[in-house]
Formats: sequence, structure tokens, C-alpha cells
Amino acid sequence: MEALTDAELGAVVKDLKKKYPELEEELMPQAGPIERALRDAAGGAGTRKRTDGSGKKATEGAAAKQGGSGAEAAKSPKRRRKSGSSPKPVVLMINDEYGTRKGGISTIHRGMACLLVSKGAEVYSTVLEATQEDKDDAAADGVRLIIPKTDRGDPRRPDLSWLTWDHQSRYPNLPPNVGFIVGHVHITSRAAREVKEKRFPGAKLVQVTHVIPEDVARFKSEERELRIEEEKARILDDLEHADVIVSVGPRLYDYYKNETREEDHHLEFLPEPSAIFQNTQVKYVDTKTKVVLSVGRVKGVERLKGYDLVAKSLGEVIKVRPNTKWRARGIKREDFPESKAIIQANKVEFVPFTPLQYGTQEDLSKDMRQAHVVLMPSRAEPFGLVGLEAIAAGVPVLVSNKSGLAWFLDQDPDWDRPIVEIADEDDDEAAKTLAKRIIRILNNGSKEFEAARRLKERLLGSKYWVASHNKFLEIFGL
Repeated sequence: MEALTDAELGAVVKDLKKKYPELEEELMPQAGPIERALRDAAGGAGTRKRTDGSGKKATEGAAAKQGGSGAEAAKSPKRRRKSGSSPKPVVLMINDEYGTRKGGISTIHRGMACLLVSKGAEVYSTVLEATQEDKDDAAADGVRLIIPKTDRGDPRRPDLSWLTWDHQSRYPNLPPNVGFIVGHVHITSRAAREVKEKRFPGAKLVQVTHVIPEDVARFKSEERELRIEEEKARILDDLEHADVIVSVGPRLYDYYKNETREEDHHLEFLPEPSAIFQNTQVKYVDTKTKVVLSVGRVKGVERLKGYDLVAKSLGEVIKVRPNTKWRARGIKREDFPESKAIIQANKVEFVPFTPLQYGTQEDLSKDMRQAHVVLMPSRAEPFGLVGLEAIAAGVPVLVSNKSGLAWFLDQDPDWDRPIVEIADEDDDEAAKTLAKRIIRILNNGSKEFEAARRLKERLLGSKYWVASHNKFLEIFGL
């Protein structure tokens, strides 16, 4: 109608309005895609106002100067939801790697990325380096990797400072219109904060907690103990600038609920085991050969991860089951001599020890199919994803009562079978307790595997993760 009026056909317009009264109603102009994207980023569910680090309120509406040139992002077509719905949230996830070889944080990172993609988000993930396998996995997941810019002939290896302090030059082509940035405490939480403040001041910052310094430092070194206060202060400073805090499992949630006194913008996230483990089919066969599997590095964390307890306990196991083999997945080739020395120093009897390097989830699934029991005897463990994966695979597992996974399993009397008590001060007593549990599982193989199968069915059948995942998705308006 405005076009007719502008063309000086006012009389025609007047006659048309008389004949069709509904033309009198002027429709409100609809928001364009950029406006809708900015509005969606500014009003994501479960977020709160934060300062931009300088004491000034961060702009909640538009984020000026979003990202760098956006050249890489512009190469891929914009994917939109169905007509009439909001545009997809653009999520920038900050991590040093994309994959599951090292487990823990990176596995959670990839799981969150896949969850967001499955519900319609446009997800990007930074990495320091990426193998072809990493690139293939990301492409299959629908996640776009952002690899740092490097100069030919530069011998320096990528490190976290590239993400934290050099992101302007190392990652110049971040995607435009980022509405959410996700970091991981304590690996990339400061980097995520820096990228938000310097590049996307209007984006919402989501920090995911994975560590409890007070629990783990004392089992590493005295130097780390002396730095607990400093590390705690750095973490809490990053969380203070977050719009939403997400803690993995009940132990971390409880700890950071106390430290931050934050409830309204603090969520618990329960990981769903990867489909690889859910689909793993284990079969018990009666053999004299028995395999005990442990997962995780040894060097520098032997007490934290309980490797000294495993070495001592397997000395007792060997006396009863002399054909027992100990396999340890997650030992770097360059760390093997020192790792072997650590284990030998704690053995009271000869124990066959097979080191296995970091592997894929497929490698770990194969390990579990060949194992009779998986051990996670940590003296402190914020969550314990490998124990959850072993339960999902259906193999007998022993989980330390000092782990966040034990906190989770202890909530249901039908789930607490894997929990083993690890004494706080008496290492010999803890090793004896662990040895008794291992021997019982090895001696009652068929019965124990049937119990593990039932636990798998009950745990996975409960869909325990759904409620926490829905709350997580609400952060991003999904």
C-alpha cells in the first residue's frame, strides 16, 4: 500500500481501503535476521548481567565488532531454522583439542558440542592442533573447528597462551554474531573470558567446572599445595565474570555452589556415556587368564589416581590369581620409563604390567571387552568419566568413594555396587580393601558380569542425564 501511495495513486489506495477494510490495519514491521540474532544472544535463558572486566556493564544487546574478519565462517552457508522461528544460536566453544583420546574435559567438551548441534545450534570449537581424525570427527559431529594461524618456519609449539593472550593474531577469523562462549575451568576459562571481553562483549559466557584444587593438589606435590589459594582465586575470578556456571556431576556442583553461593545461574550437568560404550557388548568367558584394566596417566599423579594402591593390591591378587595381567591405558611413550619406575617402587610382588598409550574411545571399548574388571581407585576425582563409561559398557568396575561418580551412584541403592572405600590415611589398609574386591570379582566372574549387565540396563534405562541436558540447552535458548 505504501508503494501505491508513493506512486501518487492515493485515490486508488483510498478506494481499495473502502472496498477492503482490512487494509486499514498496518502490520508491524518484522525484525530482520540480524536483529533477531542479536536479540536471541542478549536474552538467552538462564543468563545474568556481568561486568566486562573494566567495571562497566557489558552491552546486553548488540555486540559490536564481533570476531575478526569472519572469512572462514563466511565460506559456509548460513543454516536457518524453519520459517517463523528464531535463528540458530551461534556458540563458540573454547578448548585446546577436539577428541576423546585424553578423556575427561575433552570428552565432556565434545559431548556438549554434539548435544548443542543436535538441537539446532551452530557450533564452533577452537583447538591448538587437530589431526585428520579430529577434523573428520568434528565434521561428522557437525562442529566447525577453528585452527590457529601459524607462520611457516616458526618452530614454536602451540600452547594455551595462543588462546588466552594471542587470540587476536592466532585466531583472527572467529565467526560473526557469536551469542555464547563456553570455557572449561581451569584449562580455558581465562581464554574464554578474554575472547568474550576483547571480541564479543555482548555474548554470554558459560564456564564449565571440572576441578577442585583443594582435593587434588595435595596428592601431586607440596608446591601445588602451596599454590591452592592462588589457583582457587584465579578460578573464582573467572566464575565471577561468567553469566552461567555449569558443574559436571554432584560433587563439583556442591563444591562450587558453596564457593560462589550461586544457585540461580549455576547448573549441574550429568554426562551421558558415549554411544560407543552404550553399544559395547561384553561377553564373559571362563579362563585362567584375568585382565585388570586401569585408565589414566601415571607420571605426577600416581597417588592422586591411586596407581600406588593398584600396584600394592595386585601384589596380593597375584598370590591368588597368578595369571592376572595388569593393563594401563593412557601412558605416553616418553613417560614410560618414569611411570614404570613409579609402579615398580610400589609393588610388593611381581605384577605383569602392560603400558598402553592414549587411545580412542574405540580402543578403550576394546580394552573393556577384554577386561574382567576396570579400576578407578582415585584418592580424589571430581567426577570420573571412565568409570561411568565402564558401567555403560557392562564390565565390572570398582569406583573410589572419593569420586564425584560415587556421589552420583550413591543416590540410588541399585547403583552403588561398584563403590569401594578408600581409606584416607592408611594406604596399606586401602590396598588390602581394593585387593579383596578385585579377587572377589575375578573369582566370581560369571556372577559379577551378570550383575554388571543389570547395572548397565538400570542406569541407561533411567535416562538420568535428560533433565540436566534440558537445563543446559535452555542456557542457549534451545
